[in-house]
Amino acid sequence: MSKKQRRSLHTLKLVTAICAVALSPGVSIAQDMASGVLRVGVRQEPDSMNPHTMSFSISFEIIGMIYDLLVGKNFDGELTDSGLAEKWVRSEDGLRWTVTLKPNLKWADGSPLTVADVVSSWEFVMNSVNSGVSLNGTSTVKGVVKSISVKNENTIEITTEYPTESNLNERYIVPAKLWGSIGYDKIADYRNPAPVIGSGPFILKNWAQGQSVTLERNPHFRGPGPFLQEVRLLQFANPDAAVQALRSGEVDYITDVPVNQVAALDDEPDVVAKAFESTRTVYLGFNTWTGKGAGSTTALADPAFRDALGYAIDKQAIVKRVLGGYGTPATSMLVPAYGRLYPDVSDIVRQFDLDLAKEKLAKAGYIDGDGNGLIEDKEGKDIHLRLYLPDVETTYPAVAQFLTAWFGKVGVQVNTTVVSEASLLSNVQDPGKGGGDYDMLIWFWEDVRPEFPLSVLQTSQIGGLNWSFWSDPEYDGMYQDFQRAGSLKQRAEVAEKMVRKLYIQGPYHALYYPATLHAYRTDRISGWPDSKLPPLMSGVFPNPTITTIKVNK
Repeated sequence: MSKKQRRSLHTLKLVTAICAVALSPGVSIAQDMASGVLRVGVRQEPDSMNPHTMSFSISFEIIGMIYDLLVGKNFDGELTDSGLAEKWVRSEDGLRWTVTLKPNLKWADGSPLTVADVVSSWEFVMNSVNSGVSLNGTSTVKGVVKSISVKNENTIEITTEYPTESNLNERYIVPAKLWGSIGYDKIADYRNPAPVIGSGPFILKNWAQGQSVTLERNPHFRGPGPFLQEVRLLQFANPDAAVQALRSGEVDYITDVPVNQVAALDDEPDVVAKAFESTRTVYLGFNTWTGKGAGSTTALADPAFRDALGYAIDKQAIVKRVLGGYGTPATSMLVPAYGRLYPDVSDIVRQFDLDLAKEKLAKAGYIDGDGNGLIEDKEGKDIHLRLYLPDVETTYPAVAQFLTAWFGKVGVQVNTTVVSEASLLSNVQDPGKGGGDYDMLIWFWEDVRPEFPLSVLQTSQIGGLNWSFWSDPEYDGMYQDFQRAGSLKQRAEVAEKMVRKLYIQGPYHALYYPATLHAYRTDRISGWPDSKLPPLMSGVFPNPTITTIKVNK
């Protein structure tokens, strides 16, 4: 989810930079091949390099190449030894993990990475529970992790409130010598400027905002790989320009391929372009807050109003006419890729029915009393809803046009504004601290872990990732039950209850599950995996691809 202000200026700078390299004799491609550079065209720009407060998917992708987790995962979601730990052993009662680190671990500056770094990284997140600050990992430790301690110079012990292994793949390990002086009073404003030193395969060398991110190989990475000397993420405000750069060989990989260009790109020699499985849900979110920072009408805080609008959304039409069929209508924030944790709520799914939407609005007290074509809220004001879109997604304006037409037919006027992601991010921050002041937004959540999209709507995440500011104590309790569930069957049962509550209450209307449309070249880069998930930007951390692909000699 990117700063794209002064869009044309940034595009001009990027095109100029690419042309300057491409036209310099003996420099561009030959030099890149010799130095082992992977060039990736992306649509998003990071919001921050702070692992505790970052929000955008691209930030997670970058940070996942810099900092390590204790335990890794593969594309199938299985725990692997690709992280810092060489083994992890659970006690018989399932409440204690003994984790042994790999020997001779080092930070990218060559200094030792110790068990003290691991403990301090975990404790900073654990202690945030009582600090009044919500970090990215706060919800994953609250009521879950009881303690972490040093057992010996190479081993730590983690105790939990109930049996779980999910926490082993949750927290980035950061150097205590750099992060020890950053308190909770400073963490929200700390952006972690380059160079960023971790223990992962790369170092953040440079971040030129609005243009590029450059990552350099960590000389002390434990291996195997990476076989790339650099990874350059080049920001493209215009997706067509990214496609052309891939065609010409100026970049090796692009994200967010326009739906109308996937087939044509896949016909290109040495290019693979296809729809990969996605863990993304695109949603229509509502500002449900009632205090300072509330939306323009009290109707937004009424579940009956939000429910009625749900009948004025034709999700199948959006998938067909906007996505070109590259996606499926959504029923919840949980995606089909979660398998048994994807709940069946077909019995309560709203069907597209404008007459029924109007009927439900009238029943809830929202009628057009003065005959001007707009329904009024319970204060007698015509309802005009402000819809905000991040400018990184080319499909969102088309979706907004459909919503505007459908909502208009039931008496709700929609005014759409396209803004940078950074600007939109300021709207969804804590309404008590200047956030809020929006009515609706279209955005997305994406994660390979089903607990993540369920966690963001907890009350404790208001001011964090709960961008609808919705609160329900019963839901909060359900999330704790979900975490404590001892089997997949129990987790699925709780997840369905949570999804049903969210569907009925409607702080979000899940619109669709888009396919992930990526493309990459095979002539210059080898080692691309054959996976249901895309090779890069997959949401798997650490990404298995980044340490195995190579530049062809």
